[in-house]
Amino acid sequence: MLSIVDRYLLREITLTFLGVMVVLLAMVLSHRLAVYLNLAVTGQLARDAILLLLGLQAIRFAALMVPLTFLLAIMLALGRLHRDSEMVALAACGLGPGTVFRPVLMLALPLAIAMAALSLSVVPRVMALQQELQERAEQTAEVSVFTPGAFREVAGGRFVIYVGALAEEGRALRDIFVYSPSRAGLAITTAREGRQRIDSDTDARYVVLGEGKRYEGVPGRGDYQSVSFDELTVRVDRAAGPSEELRRQAIPLNQLIGSPVPAAWAEIQARIALPLSLLVLALLAPLLAQAPPRAGRYGRVVAAVLIYIIYMNLLEVGQAWLVKDALWWPIGLWWVHLLALVPAVVLWYRHYGGPRVAR
Repeated sequence: MLSIVDRYLLREITLTFLGVMVVLLAMVLSHRLAVYLNLAVTGQLARDAILLLLGLQAIRFAALMVPLTFLLAIMLALGRLHRDSEMVALAACGLGPGTVFRPVLMLALPLAIAMAALSLSVVPRVMALQQELQERAEQTAEVSVFTPGAFREVAGGRFVIYVGALAEEGRALRDIFVYSPSRAGLAITTAREGRQRIDSDTDARYVVLGEGKRYEGVPGRGDYQSVSFDELTVRVDRAAGPSEELRRQAIPLNQLIGSPVPAAWAEIQARIALPLSLLVLALLAPLLAQAPPRAGRYGRVVAAVLIYIIYMNLLEVGQAWLVKDALWWPIGLWWVHLLALVPAVVLWYRHYGGPRVAR
């Protein structure tokens, strides 16, 4: 049976956790939305895939942000209680540190279990689906970048393409103008019709033009070369595919366990580190949140975020060492978690003077 204090602290931390999660997710997803919209404008992504990709990103980032969100929720909720002297009143009633740690761990344990399931099973599937969907969306983007009567930059501004009209439900181009660099300086190409093609082997994008002319030369000089053609293929490079790290994140756990590659063990350790970091922060955050009455509410939050950043950076460094086989594999990332517990031990001795039975 939960006490009144337990229910009160659970409610405060949970509500703060949900509020912080919504804010952080909104910030991250708004940035991802801007990236996807830019890809759609440049013709590297189909517009109808944006919302689905954004939903998959929401699942991924929600799992990644749970430790930070939980840390901030504890710091903000308990910081207010310390500032308003409510924790002093609880201590005066004979309630010890267990009053705080009990509800915190009651939330942390189920969250850690849920994060373990997400990190080990759900997120890799989401990453695989996202990569497959994004690749398919890039392949089907085709002429979606072209708006009749407007100039569009593609391939990072190397090409400028103008399309007078679309035909065959957007699959064919009419009255085309292409500006592109060439060995002679620059090239201007015009054509009556054209279409886009993606090479399935090289994953490169081409614009195939028909019945047109091509002019090459240096601006300011009168020695331009003119060539008429029945068909001309212009390559427009596509964006690079997912990195090796992103591809590794999409590999199922059973394949990683059976792999002798050091990078596979590094990925397993990284997935385990996510729920473990939540438990470590659950032990550290209540100690960081303790502040004198009437002290600033956000001063300790900055220190907590700084510790979190160092913690996450050390995890990334350790994972990089494991990928390069520069760290003995049984050590893994355990040393980072133990190192993160050092401030918790120091703060416990500072606040409570040593091991004690918490009420």
